[in-house]
Amino acid sequence: MSAQAQTASEGPPRDISIRVTVICFLIVMIDGYDSLMVGFIAPLIAKGWGLHAPDIGKLFAVCYVGAILGAVSMGPLADRLGRRPMLISALALAAVATALCATATSFEMLMLYRFISGIALGGALPAVSSLTAEHARPGKRSGTVTLMYIGFPTGAVVGGAITAGLLHLGWQNIFLWAAFACAFALGIALLLPETYRPRDTQAHRPVLQRLTSTFTEQFADGRLWPALTLWLGLFCLMLLVYFLVSWSPSILVASGATPGVAALAGVALNLGGIIGALCLAPAINRFGPYRPVAALIGMGTFAVAALGLNLHSTAATMTLLFLAGVAVMGGQLNFPAMTVELYPQHVRGAGSGWTVGMGRLGSIVGPLLGGVLIGAGLSSSALFLFAAIPALVACGALIAAYRFRSHAANRENFG
Repeated sequence: MSAQAQTASEGPPRDISIRVTVICFLIVMIDGYDSLMVGFIAPLIAKGWGLHAPDIGKLFAVCYVGAILGAVSMGPLADRLGRRPMLISALALAAVATALCATATSFEMLMLYRFISGIALGGALPAVSSLTAEHARPGKRSGTVTLMYIGFPTGAVVGGAITAGLLHLGWQNIFLWAAFACAFALGIALLLPETYRPRDTQAHRPVLQRLTSTFTEQFADGRLWPALTLWLGLFCLMLLVYFLVSWSPSILVASGATPGVAALAGVALNLGGIIGALCLAPAINRFGPYRPVAALIGMGTFAVAALGLNLHSTAATMTLLFLAGVAVMGGQLNFPAMTVELYPQHVRGAGSGWTVGMGRLGSIVGPLLGGVLIGAGLSSSALFLFAAIPALVACGALIAAYRFRSHAANRENFG
């Protein structure tokens, strides 16, 4: 074996792999904090400007819509221009837009700035996933990407604690703090090495044809049905996660819990997600991402369904929320690992971007659907039974994705 081939098989040096994973973890942690920050300061904004719940809902939604557009546009650009340049550009835009939020003098202006920051934050994720995967050690790519992506809920937990201590400073200063965090992420992103230097072989073709080919190439070589089933699975899981995060506190208060206890619902879910993803990482490195995640999400279906029957007991409710977080959120955190496993390097940014976009779409539908169901007068037990359906669909989608992938691999080996 030549020295060059041996180096390729051994992958990048261990110290570089660890450094890239840690830096990307911190970037995703800051991304998670910035994405969910408005949930912590929404009461201050509403009180200061006399806003109502539908207005705050629009503020949540506009950031998620921006994240979808950022993921599906910047992901393909990362395949054409490189991971590192797109990540640096996205983080710079996020820092500026978040700082501008502190200067907003109207609700419409704040929505515009949050929309722009959503584009930037959504666009950063495909580049981060690709960089982590392409610097991972051989045989540990999926587990490494999962460990990196745990930064997202960690940012929500740590950022929530920090924000709680800063609320007395006012929401404008909290936006400035978040802008500083984005600037820090930009600074450490400059330390990342590039992994992919694309050669544009389509420069002679019209721009529209080039964009179309970038999209369709994701589905070449038997990737169509695995990709579609992954999209469905992530959409359903994000719908469920954001339903739980958005409405569990309100449902608990309506069932007699104090606001302080209800506020712990999000903490229980996010901590469960972190532990679930950590526990899955070794199994994913050994068996691949599909089967372990499908099994965990299948078990999570029962935890979600049981929530509505145990709201009278605080201990039982928090335990079930934690278990739901382990299974549902822990499973959702493994989808980036499935994405980087599915897509080859030259379309990994585009594939990751579109998968993130489908998930973000679920994060918009989940809270809206929850509001419709609660407005229709469904009981708590019926609400959580209904909420278990997306987990069941996601489990089935992952099983289907695994079978499609296995069939494509067998056809390639024996065809």
